[in-house]
Amino acid sequence: MTFVLLCPRRGEEVLAAEYQDFLRFAQLSEHELEQRALDTPEATLGDMTGVTGVFIGGSPFTITDPYDEHWQDAISRKLVDFITSQVEAGEEGIPIFAACYGTAMVAHYLGGKVNASYSETPGVSTAFLTDAGRRDPLTSRITSPFRVMTGHKDSVVELPPNATLLATSPQCPTQMYRLGDTMWASQFHPEMDGDAITRRLSFYEEDGYVDPQKLAATYAAFKGHDTSVSNSLLKHFADFCRERAAARASR
Repeated sequence: MTFVLLCPRRGEEVLAAEYQDFLRFAQLSEHELEQRALDTPEATLGDMTGVTGVFIGGSPFTITDPYDEHWQDAISRKLVDFITSQVEAGEEGIPIFAACYGTAMVAHYLGGKVNASYSETPGVSTAFLTDAGRRDPLTSRITSPFRVMTGHKDSVVELPPNATLLATSPQCPTQMYRLGDTMWASQFHPEMDGDAITRRLSFYEEDGYVDPQKLAATYAAFKGHDTSVSNSLLKHFADFCRERAAARASR
């Protein structure tokens, strides 16, 4: 194990699907990526000794309409405490990449603002790098604009202190940001292409992400889009983590 995937969700099938999505696009083996389900309020993040990088997967949690106030708040605070500790550790901290829920979670708990002004139904959007995004050690490795898979109820309308906006879109101004130097959060799903989002949404058809009368059309609209640039962010993050670990080891 060199990487950890923290998953604040429940359900063996959806957890298995999410794990396969991260393995595929981060181009990691099962030996390299350990999944840890945060499926109860008492769940712990586990030992991080020797971990090169951490992914935080998506979640049914939402800030504007809490999914389960006790479970959601308990796990969110543990994640935010961990993120804060690693950002404050600077060069000694573990790099972190959070997909979807982590964007609103970090903003909400660390001094930003979140509402539902820019929520997006499941679908495809076009994101653009900001000037800072073109210089960022992670997002500078991709081209702009790029296609992304989205689907979220929360939206960040004010970044937390010490955060830098990296990517935006007309539908959702905060698509990706960096906290400190080594924590990234994307509102879109870099672990999803058309097939992956079709599979993921099938577990949450009754959770209010899409009008039940429009499900067939929503699934059809996922097809035929090239999201390879956004998907490549997970591989680039893994590469960044390895490069950083190698540089530290050589000091």
